[in-house]
Amino acid sequence: MNLNICCPINTLSYGYVSSFFIKELIKLEYDIRVVMIGKPSPDGDLAEFVNDVLSRQDFFYDAPCLKIWHQHDLHTYVGKRESIGFPIFELEDFKPVEKHSCGYPDYLFTCSSWGKNVLINNGLKEENIHVVPLGFNDELFKPCQLPSDNKTIFGNFGKFEIRKGHDVLVEAFNKAFEKDDDVELMMMPHNPFLNESSLRDWVLLYKNSKLGNKISFVDRVSKQSDVYDVMKRIHCGVFPSRAEGWNLEALELLACGKHLIITNCAGHTEFCNKENSRLIEMESGYETAFDGVFFDGAGRWSAFEENEMDQLVHHMREVHKERAEGRLTLNQSGVDMSSEFTWGSVTKVLDQKLKLVTS
Repeated sequence: MNLNICCPINTLSYGYVSSFFIKELIKLEYDIRVVMIGKPSPDGDLAEFVNDVLSRQDFFYDAPCLKIWHQHDLHTYVGKRESIGFPIFELEDFKPVEKHSCGYPDYLFTCSSWGKNVLINNGLKEENIHVVPLGFNDELFKPCQLPSDNKTIFGNFGKFEIRKGHDVLVEAFNKAFEKDDDVELMMMPHNPFLNESSLRDWVLLYKNSKLGNKISFVDRVSKQSDVYDVMKRIHCGVFPSRAEGWNLEALELLACGKHLIITNCAGHTEFCNKENSRLIEMESGYETAFDGVFFDGAGRWSAFEENEMDQLVHHMREVHKERAEGRLTLNQSGVDMSSEFTWGSVTKVLDQKLKLVTS
């Protein structure tokens, strides 16, 4: 099947999603033409494959076009056939321009049932919406034994943002533990969209806290293999997110057999459940999505209040207790679940949906 794909290719979320979908579609005998959004800057492990794909310059004039990009910019396509938008979004409410843009493509793909409901609630036609989950690189993120350190190591992966709960994570860590507890919080939070001053303020918020000497920071890396090396060093991932489009790092941790503390809301509910994760129930409802940087108050996200904080503190203490008592073992439920979300598996779903809407 001939297919145009309009997308970025880089080491950010959209770039990874696009790269792996293209790689797996080619295995399914698709002939792909890529219309780049921005300049290509692929993961070092994918560079050779990406450069080969990008060497095919002309797009197909009589073929469908899949655009993997933000919900506010889905109104341009190439080719004369079906147009398919694939946005990854975090909030419950769309701005007028986002609703307008999502109305352009003939069909919309979204990565979760939560996302489908959001699109429907924002006035998009249900019959034109299909769920296509995202995946993880199972050639790389494999189950690994929990560290044998005499301390419990928690980890957080994802760029510094209020949306991702970095304001409450440091508070919870300091509430959960004391200076003589054998714990560590490992952070991999670089945000390329923040200036140096803002990044420094975030780091100081953590470093100047009561347990600042138990908090470490890992610099941004350019390859997923480096991320895996960091993930192998922790016992439990912690994600107090108010809103997420998917949360790839949480899925990767489950595939590694790590434990997970995570909010029961938004996109990652597609793969996080009470069998494989320690869920924070979002019982405080919704609040205005405002951080003064990325979100201007036009939508809503889940509120993180005292009740949610108490749950997060409890879960962190329980993980530490189980590790100290020798009862914390490989998260087999997470490993088992993740087999449904390899890039090979989810691309077969994409293949089915593409054939459905273009037949």
